[in-house]
Amino acid sequence: MSADLGGPWTPPELDDGPDSGESVQQEEEEERAPAFQTPEEFFTEFLAPHIQRRLGGSYTWCPEWWSHPEGISRIVAMWTAFEHLRWEGALGMSTWWLHHADPHLSVLMSKDGGPFSACKKDAHNPNGLPSLPHHPAPAGLWEAAGYAEPSESTDFGLNGR
Repeated sequence: MSADLGGPWTPPELDDGPDSGESVQQEEEEERAPAFQTPEEFFTEFLAPHIQRRLGGSYTWCPEWWSHPEGISRIVAMWTAFEHLRWEGALGMSTWWLHHADPHLSVLMSKDGGPFSACKKDAHNPNGLPSLPHHPAPAGLWEAAGYAEPSESTDFGLNGR
């Protein structure tokens, strides 16, 4: 499958009708079909061919990245950010590489502390690494106003403590 990765931005054609803003927005959304239909398609057709690293040393990878919850989460995050930012004109892909792909790949490929560090480049280790240790939160903690619903506040509900 050959993906349309966007192209140079061109201004939409506007008409003078009262609903022209809505119709242009609707047309843009319809035209913005995803380049890749699944995270695996994004990985196999775009990401894997673009990432060329000598594995070993400080880099590692797991061929069954989809067996690792963190691997799935980070690949999905890169995929969804890619699908959004590929439409953002001249800086979209640069933003994606610098602020999404590079940080996620640094963690994923870290031989010392990444989620694939127990695996070999050609073999998945089903025992993997242990999850972060944790204890249940105290009763009622998540009922506090700051945690009831996500908000646009940047204090994350911590000022009320």
